[in-house]
Amino acid sequence: MTLIVAIRIKGTVNVSERVDRTLRLLHLRRKFNATILRDDPVTRGMLQRAKDYIVWQEIPVEKAAELLQKWGRTTGWRPLTLEYLRSKGINSYEELLKLYEDRKVKFRELGIKPYVGLPPPKRGIPRRKYTALELLERMMQNGN
Repeated sequence: MTLIVAIRIKGTVNVSERVDRTLRLLHLRRKFNATILRDDPVTRGMLQRAKDYIVWQEIPVEKAAELLQKWGRTTGWRPLTLEYLRSKGINSYEELLKLYEDRKVKFRELGIKPYVGLPPPKRGIPRRKYTALELLERMMQNGN
């Protein structure tokens, strides 16, 4: 099983109720929110339903770990640190992602937000066809 990153690129105006519910289930409530998901048929179906509002792509574990390290938050909107993970019995971001991928842990059970709020991409969203990883890289350049 692999991991998928999904990024919401369109806002909330004129979204049908079915698509809005799907976006909420994917934890993509606002524009430029991103979430890390497990790759399975149910998730693929949900991504397909919301395809006009999001971009998604398989993500390497190293890139997902970098995303969580830089932008991950705990409840109370505090940064997700290694000290916090160690207090929960997890030694690294990669180990957290491996446990999540194997369905042994859920982000919410650990007190971790299941989404990350990202800034808009540097130099905007390109008009040409782009991948989710390209867009994610541009968004990660723009912040801290």
